[in-house]
Amino acid sequence: MPRRRKNTQVPKQAQSEVSGDAHIANDSSRAHRDQYQHFIPRFILRRFQVGPVKSRGERQKEFRLTGVDPEYVHYYDIATGSLDVRSLGKVYGVPNYYQDVRNTENINELEEKLADLEREAASIITDMHKALPEGTFTLKRKTLGVLRKFLFIMHYRGETCSGNYFRADHPDNARGQPWIESFMKAKGIHSAVEKWLYVLRYYLDTSHSDIIRDAAELIEKYGEEGLQKMMTESHIPPDIEHYPAVTYQGHADGYFLSIWEAAEGEEFILTHNGFGLWEGLAIAFRGLHRIFVVSPRIAIVLRSVLLRPELKDHLGPLRSSLLDVNPIPATQHYASGEDNLPNLSVTSLRQYRISQEASNDSFVFKITKLSRPQTLALNSVALLNVTQTGSLTFLSRENMLHTAQAFRRS
Repeated sequence: MPRRRKNTQVPKQAQSEVSGDAHIANDSSRAHRDQYQHFIPRFILRRFQVGPVKSRGERQKEFRLTGVDPEYVHYYDIATGSLDVRSLGKVYGVPNYYQDVRNTENINELEEKLADLEREAASIITDMHKALPEGTFTLKRKTLGVLRKFLFIMHYRGETCSGNYFRADHPDNARGQPWIESFMKAKGIHSAVEKWLYVLRYYLDTSHSDIIRDAAELIEKYGEEGLQKMMTESHIPPDIEHYPAVTYQGHADGYFLSIWEAAEGEEFILTHNGFGLWEGLAIAFRGLHRIFVVSPRIAIVLRSVLLRPELKDHLGPLRSSLLDVNPIPATQHYASGEDNLPNLSVTSLRQYRISQEASNDSFVFKITKLSRPQTLALNSVALLNVTQTGSLTFLSRENMLHTAQAFRRS
């Protein structure tokens, strides 16, 4: 089967004004300039903006007149205990964070590729907000793949990941150390950050379905038990090229996506490390939930398939602050018009999901409207995991006060 590797075209519908996340230019001077590069995109930060949200044209006009970025958010610095209003162009980012010095033609190319993905995600999340009054949201499988990819990369690109994710001497990487060192040597990679950027490029250049296909090929070769054994008992063979696809596949197949709406009069808060934040424990399993706050109104939550209604009561003891939230997995409608697929093997089902036919399947998500205690409980998970060097942002001070008071009581 031919592989469609590069994923560089952005549909016209995704060229949404709501994104405007990166001022991308093709000239060589800008391709090599220093940049403040966000790990939380501007289009998400704008949902928390102080004052009215302005169009891209209005923002550019005001910037030309004043030389000042006209967009601001509340920003609480944990280390100093200070609360102020800061330009969203200078928060939740790091100078030159994605610069790849190995790419001599354009060291900022990865930032540009991220901007392409962010434009598509911004369009999807805008439509998600428009669907709130209806209570349901529908996505085609291909578009759902884009959203899944965006969420995974939002976790992977987190501020703490770049230097540690592939650090050979990190305790969590002990079993993967031979693979990390051998892979870096084979590719001429000299640091953990370079390896992190190399894998980021793979995720960005490869479509959701092709990453799943890469993982499926590894599963077919080594078996699921064999791959699990590599991670827990043995080590990863140094010659595996696309092992990062297995981590991606674990997120895609191990969690069902749900959309949670904050209670009326309440809001979700944003923290520096809140994308992909895990919550909840079961026997021999941690991470019953992966939380992604995308606005004061919406949190996208990946819930473990172990908590699907038909499995939840058979798990044994569970520890989670969010178990009283009961999202319903999406209802699937097949493009063929059939209600169900014929009985397929696990391998055949994986092949179907990445086929052209399946790309037109649709998924209807019932939006889960939270109560006030449930909204505060999700915010408390975020606050519990904020580090001493971290930060948080919120839309209204009144609702932030509710959240802080509830957290202190919990």
